Amino acid sequence: MIQPSTRFVTRLRRFALPLLLLLGTLLVTTGLFLHARHQGLAQIRQDAEASLGRYIINLRHQLARHRDLPKLLASQQQLKALLSDPGNPHKTSAANRYLAWVNATMGATDSYLINSNGLTLAASNWDQPRSFIGNDYSFRPYFQQAMEGGQGRYFALGNTSRVRGYFFSAPIREADQIVGVAVVKVDLEDIEDSWNDPLQDILVMDEDGVIFISTRHDWRFRLLPQDGALVPDPQLLVRIEASRRYENAEVRPLPLQHRDTTPRGNPLLTLDGRDAAGHYLLVSELLPEAGMRVAVLANLSPLKSRIARTLTVGLGAFWALAALALFLRARHRMQQRHQHELQQAHEALERRVEQRTRQLTDSNQRLKQEVAEHRQTQNQLVQAAKLAVLGQLSAGINHELNQPLTAIRQFADNGRKLLERGRPEAVAGNLQEIGGLAERMAAILQPLREFARQRDADGAHTRLDQLRQGVRVLMGGELEKRHAGLNWPQEHDAVVVTGDPGRLEQVLVNLIGNALQAMADNPSPRIDIGVTTTAERVTLTVRDQGPGLSEQALAHIFEPFFTTKSTGLGLGLSISHRIAESLGGQLTAANHPDGGAVFTLVLNRADKEPA
Repeated sequence: MIQPSTRFVTRLRRFALPLLLLLGTLLVTTGLFLHARHQGLAQIRQDAEASLGRYIINLRHQLARHRDLPKLLASQQQLKALLSDPGNPHKTSAANRYLAWVNATMGATDSYLINSNGLTLAASNWDQPRSFIGNDYSFRPYFQQAMEGGQGRYFALGNTSRVRGYFFSAPIREADQIVGVAVVKVDLEDIEDSWNDPLQDILVMDEDGVIFISTRHDWRFRLLPQDGALVPDPQLLVRIEASRRYENAEVRPLPLQHRDTTPRGNPLLTLDGRDAAGHYLLVSELLPEAGMRVAVLANLSPLKSRIARTLTVGLGAFWALAALALFLRARHRMQQRHQHELQQAHEALERRVEQRTRQLTDSNQRLKQEVAEHRQTQNQLVQAAKLAVLGQLSAGINHELNQPLTAIRQFADNGRKLLERGRPEAVAGNLQEIGGLAERMAAILQPLREFARQRDADGAHTRLDQLRQGVRVLMGGELEKRHAGLNWPQEHDAVVVTGDPGRLEQVLVNLIGNALQAMADNPSPRIDIGVTTTAERVTLTVRDQGPGLSEQALAHIFEPFFTTKSTGLGLGLSISHRIAESLGGQLTAANHPDGGAVFTLVLNRADKEPA
C-alpha cells in the first residue's frame, strides 16, 4: 500500500518543473524589463542632453550677437541730440534713419529710443503701419532696469508688433544723468523653425515656467508647473497676467496627468491633449544670464519598442535554453534506461570486432596519414604560389595608393582645423576632395579585387583596354623598380575576349614577371606586347629581350614544378597554361628569331566581327 507521504512527494515532483519554469519566467521578465527601461532611459537622456547642449550654444550665439548693441547705440550723438530736443523733426528723422540702418546692418528685429518717461521717440520701424513711435513702455522691466543704470534683458510678446522677442536695453547718459534708454529687440523664432527631430521638442521658459519658445506651436505661452505640481498656483497666473508680459496671449498650463522622476532626478511627464498626449523625459538647464530655462522634452515612445524587443529576445532565449535543458534531461534519462541493456551487447561486439579490425584499422590509419600529408603538401604549394603572385601585386598597389593617401591626410587635417575655427561650411570642399580621392583609390583597388575573386568564368568577358589597365596597375611598381618599358599597342582596345579579368590578369602578370626575371642583367629591359585579331580569335604575344629558352626548357616549360630559376616553385606557367585551356584558348612558348623568348596566348573573341 502506497503511503500518503509517498503520494505527496510524487505530486510535488510532478508540479515542481512547471512551477520552476513559471518562477523563472517571472524573474527573467522582471529583470529584462528593468534593464531595458534603465538602458532606454539612459540613452534617451543622453540624446536629449546632447540636443540641449547644441541648442543652448546656438541660443547663446544668437543673443551674444546683439548683447552689446544697445550700449553702442547709447553712445551715438544722433540719439542724444533727439533726447535733448525731442520736438525737432530733423533730429527725429536722422535718429529714425540711423536706427533703421543699424537694424538692417546687424540683423535685429527692431531698434528704438525711449526717453526717461518711457515714451518712444524714434524707432527703426518708423515708416511701418505699427511703428513703436509714441508708445509708452515704462511698464517694461527692460526699461526700468536701464533707468536704474544697468543693462536690461527681458523676453516678452510685443504689445504692438505681436511678435515674440528678446529685448536688450542700455541707459543713455548725459552729464551723469540718465536721459533715455536704447532698446534692441531680437527675434528668436528662426531657432525653433530649424529644429526637425520628431522625437524631441525644445522648450524655452521664463522664470515662472511660461513657455515662450517651442517647436510645438500649440505649446507656446503654456505654463509648465514647477516643483512637482500638476497644476500651477492661481496667484501665479494672476501675477503673470498683471505683468502684461504676454499681453493678449492666454497663458494656460500644460495638460499634465502625472509626474514622476528617474533615479537620476530627471522629471517624467505624462501629457494629455489632442496633439501632445504621451510620456516624456524632461532635461533642462537654467541660463541665469539670460533669465530663462532651456529644456528638451524627449518622447518616450521608443522606450516601449526597446522594452518589447528586449523582452521578446530575452524570453525567447530563456525558453530556448529551458527547452534545451528539458530535451537534454529527457535524453539523459533515456540513455540511462538503455545503457545497461546495450552495455553487454557492446562489450561482446567489441571483443569480436577488435581482433578482426585491428589490421584494417592500422592500414586505414596509414592511408589517412598519407592523404593528410599529401593534402598538406598540396595546400602549401598552392599557398606559396598565391603568396608569390600577391607579392607582385602589393608592390604596384602600394605605389599607386601612396599619393591619394597623402592627399586624404592633408584634406582631413585642413578639415579639422576649419572645424576648430568655426567654419563648417568650408569643410564641404575638403570632404568632396576626399570623396574623389576615395573613388580614385577604389578604381586602383578594382584590379586587385578582380584578381583575388574566385568565381565561375563561364560567360565572363573582358575588354582588352580593361585588361591592359589592370595589368599596368598590378605591375606598375615592379616595372618602375626595374626601369623596364612595357610596349602595349592600343588600337585593339575595344576588342572583347572570353574570360574574367582576374584569371586573364593572372596569366599576363605571370608572363610579364617571368620576362622581367629573364632580363635581370639588362640595364634597360623592354617587354613588347603584340595583339592580332581575327573574326574568331585574339592572339596576344609577350616578348622579352632576354637570352631565350633552351631546348630542354621548351620541352618541359608548362609541366608542374619545372623551373629554370634558383627560386620559385615552377607552378606559375603550369597554372597559366591550364587557365588558357579552361577558357578555350592555348598558351605556347618559343624563341624569337631576333632573340629573346616569346609566349603566345590565344583567346576566343567575344565580340564577333560581322561577316
